[in-house]
Amino acid sequence: MGHRILVVCTANVCRSPMVAAMLRERLDPGVHAVESAGVRAPQGRAMDPDSAAQLRARGITVPDTTARQLTPDLVSGADLVLTATRAHRADVLDLDPRSLRRTFTVLEFAALCREVDGTDLAEIVAAAAAARARGPREVDLRDPIGRSEEVHAEVARLADEATAAIAARLTTKGGSAADR
Repeated sequence: MGHRILVVCTANVCRSPMVAAMLRERLDPGVHAVESAGVRAPQGRAMDPDSAAQLRARGITVPDTTARQLTPDLVSGADLVLTATRAHRADVLDLDPRSLRRTFTVLEFAALCREVDGTDLAEIVAAAAAARARGPREVDLRDPIGRSEEVHAEVARLADEATAAIAARLTTKGGSAADR
């Protein structure tokens, strides 16, 4: 397997499995393995039905995975760690401070992917880490758990746009799920 991408949120039942599924849909599985975990995961719990519905509405297969807890081994084994929020990024860094230069929020990394050059994941991650200091960006993906369908739809839209930008930078299989 090529590169490992880890997506992290709180419970691993809404945002991280959604973002991971969107990335899996867009990236070549022979090049990129995409996993997800939560900082406070109710282990074994299925994906939130409202988040799963947002994936189905976009024609994306709902993962049959269940929530799992973030561990130091998951972080250290990832080439890129994408988090839902800055607080999750801090949680990741608490587990593995060496992951700083390869840990971003998903919205932050998507914005940086539009700005940086590089021909492979390692170069893109290094360029994004260097560019991160240039200024603030909207970086947190709101937690939709227990909220309205509109909130779930907005989170899914932002995740869809972000994963499209990331995939477009990492491969030629990019594009919005709505474009397929």
